Amino acid sequence: MRICSIFTFMAYCCLLEAFTITVPKDMYEVEYGSNVTLECRFPVDKQLNLLALVVYWEMKDKKIIQFVNGEEDLNVQHSSYSQRAQLLKDQLFLGKASLQITDVKLQDAGVYCCLISYGGADYKRITLKVNAPYRKINQRMSLDPVTSEHELTCQAEGYPEAEVIWTSSDYQILSGKTTITSSQREEKLFNVTSTLRVNATTNEIFYCTFRRLGPEENSTAVLVIPEPYVDPARKRTHWVILGALLLLIAVTAIFCLKRNVRMMDVEKCGSRDMKSEKQNGGKPGDDPEGDKKSKLVKK
Repeated sequence: MRICSIFTFMAYCCLLEAFTITVPKDMYEVEYGSNVTLECRFPVDKQLNLLALVVYWEMKDKKIIQFVNGEEDLNVQHSSYSQRAQLLKDQLFLGKASLQITDVKLQDAGVYCCLISYGGADYKRITLKVNAPYRKINQRMSLDPVTSEHELTCQAEGYPEAEVIWTSSDYQILSGKTTITSSQREEKLFNVTSTLRVNATTNEIFYCTFRRLGPEENSTAVLVIPEPYVDPARKRTHWVILGALLLLIAVTAIFCLKRNVRMMDVEKCGSRDMKSEKQNGGKPGDDPEGDKKSKLVKK
């Protein structure tokens, strides 16, 4: 708030009939990127005379609203509030000088002053606090092949500064390493990264909690140790080897089956020959027809 503006305004207003403005809240706390409406109330008798009403909204040395002679002068508005701050004119008829700020930025935080003149003059201060919860937590997990330790990492951006607490599934507090830097974005949020190195087994659960100072909500991410990683190429090799083994077993089984069938056929043929010889009463190699012919020749 510019001191000269206050003194000039009050010097002018001291000549007018004293009146009092009120505020329903003297402190607002909102999230980064949301909308907020700051409100000052002033007494209105019967119908409001806009031409007699003067409304100023300022924050430190930044002019935000200047409403004089029934019109809002946007030429004096600070560039950081351009297209984001406006006076809700329909609320004026209800005795409310409401400043609406959309897409709240971190730099919007501070002490605002509303100055109103309407047959008298008064001003009030309102504090605006802006925070950015660490809701979007990025996770990363890796395995150190040398130490066999799992490295768990949680990273998030927010405001104000936060600490990271690591816990196991049985709620034991673990020791992690946390680094804090400024975000590369235009809004200078805190970029908080925390890493935990631990010996763990598959499906074991760990928690990383971003905790800010004060009563603000905490944000927690759950990390589950995954199954050991297997290279897809090695998986394919395993399937190829398994397929080859199955094929070899199948070929061997077919070969053995065919050999057994041939042996059984040979044995059956041998059995039929033996039976035939026994029925003819001869020995193997005897020729009954030949014997008959030799007897006829002798006669």
